[in-house]
Amino acid sequence: MAARLRRTQSLAALLLLLSLTVPVIVRAEQAFPEEPGEPSLISQYYDTIAGLFFRDYSLRGNGRVDYRTARHILGLAYDDPAIESLDVAPYPLFYWYDADQDGHWIMLVDRKGDGQPAHAEPYDWRQGEDLLTFSKTW
Repeated sequence: MAARLRRTQSLAALLLLLSLTVPVIVRAEQAFPEEPGEPSLISQYYDTIAGLFFRDYSLRGNGRVDYRTARHILGLAYDDPAIESLDVAPYPLFYWYDADQDGHWIMLVDRKGDGQPAHAEPYDWRQGEDLLTFSKTW
């Protein structure tokens, strides 16, 4: 009797946990938009040190950046000294989105490189922090 009660309580707790987390995950995926087109593009620039090509967009059309992507730079050619020619990955590696334009950005990384933010996962910049703090040899 007691074992059956514990099993029922465990199942109820699991169902409660799933009901609270699954809708949040689905809403987060649906809320992150696809990369917009040229009409929403505000600026684009590159950082050769980081090896990334950035594109800034305004989804609301008010001139404030609320969506950003970054692609790998695959090559940089200087055929003409006045013009630099970039060869970039077809899809972004990183996506940033500020839905409310309040400075709180969501950052995703697309490790598969398929160009679909729905398949990207949240990027945690602290993922290597423990390597830096615990491996000090000086």
